[in-house]
Amino acid sequence: MQGLEQIFTDIVTWGYLGVFVACFLINMLPFGPSNMVMAGIAALALPALSWVIIGIIVALSAVLAKLIHYWIVRSSRLVLSEESISKLDREKERVEKWGALALFFAAASPFPDDPIIVYVALTKYNIIKLCLSYFTGKVVVTLAGAFLGYIVGGLFDSLFMVIGSIILTLVITAYLFTRETSAEKNQTSSVIS
Repeated sequence: MQGLEQIFTDIVTWGYLGVFVACFLINMLPFGPSNMVMAGIAALALPALSWVIIGIIVALSAVLAKLIHYWIVRSSRLVLSEESISKLDREKERVEKWGALALFFAAASPFPDDPIIVYVALTKYNIIKLCLSYFTGKVVVTLAGAFLGYIVGGLFDSLFMVIGSIILTLVITAYLFTRETSAEKNQTSSVIS
């Protein structure tokens, strides 16, 4: 059976659609891997694509997946007791005040954001505020990851060129040195004879 990384890499090779599908599926898993890393891997694997668009696509796929989580958790209020719902409703004012900031930092940090999504869903946080705050935080981290992947990919390309140039220079220098040394030997031996 293929590992999750291999499946991700295989799907990502489909281009922008592959990046979206792979990142969406992985974001559907609770406590999944970092979106920053996924954006970096996608940008590294697909150097011909725009790293900016890759970062935005990864952020959008994360938002869509978390919206599904939000609606699943929010609908679970139906099975909660009246007392639990009453406690959650008392938290609503605090969530309205700090929810956007908490979502932004949860999305932009390397820590799992699932607990915050569950909390705001249970308190029926405004869906538009959720999308805007979460997307803003996520796009910061995914653009950074995609940019790093793009830079690392560029470094490897230029690194191979630098290493190749060094090797070629050493080979040419060795050849010229050997040729010069053999010419000196020939000249010395003809003077002696």
